[in-house]
Amino acid sequence: MRIPTDDNSATLHALFPTLVYQANLDDHAAHKAAFAADLEDFQFQPESGDGGKHFAGEYHGKILLHQEQSLRPFFELLSTHVAKYLRVLGMKPEFFQMQCLKTWFVLCEPGGDEADALLPHNHSCSDISWVYYVDVPDDCPAIRFHAAQRLNTAPFESAFHYDWKHDEKSAVSTINWWNSQAWSIHPKAGDLMMFPGHQLHSVDSNHTNTKRISVAGDIALVLKEEFTNLEFGRTAAKHWLTLGLDGDG
Repeated sequence: MRIPTDDNSATLHALFPTLVYQANLDDHAAHKAAFAADLEDFQFQPESGDGGKHFAGEYHGKILLHQEQSLRPFFELLSTHVAKYLRVLGMKPEFFQMQCLKTWFVLCEPGGDEADALLPHNHSCSDISWVYYVDVPDDCPAIRFHAAQRLNTAPFESAFHYDWKHDEKSAVSTINWWNSQAWSIHPKAGDLMMFPGHQLHSVDSNHTNTKRISVAGDIALVLKEEFTNLEFGRTAAKHWLTLGLDGDG
């Protein structure tokens, strides 16, 4: 990505950006109704624990939403958006199949305080992680993405302290995606968001008066069965050998 300076006297080359995909899905009402029908079976009570409350069905073992036949139209639509995402990244979707590893509800009760925020984490098992916003308030709390390493500010890290509230005591003129450690996106109902599974992210606490319901999932990209002569990618599951690791030899 090329970006000119304000006076057009130089060109800045933005290297290695992280792409977060955001799209508002057609037929959101139908998808919302389908998820609502399965909510009772996948319901759970948020629990307090280390690091705050656990609002994700993943923590409660409710991770197999993708196996519900009633949700098949949603996951078929999801696959088309995954293909779009890969094309933007310059990849060839036709090499792969999408494997849904886990899919779960995230149920955030209204009136939360700072302790109820979902702390920074990633989904280490996935190639792509995604969130679909089923029922959220108009002023839905943000999903926040965190830079694991701030390449631009590394040579002069100490100058980028954002805690300073006094303009005369801060060297930062404008907080932007080139110098910030975190960046927030405020989704709306019907939004689908996708990002690399290794990307650190968190969710602000729900200060509104409306329960926030979203669905999250992890995707693995697996090569189609016919591809056994490539030096990249996971072969199809039919080619795998599975053995236990129970220590019995």
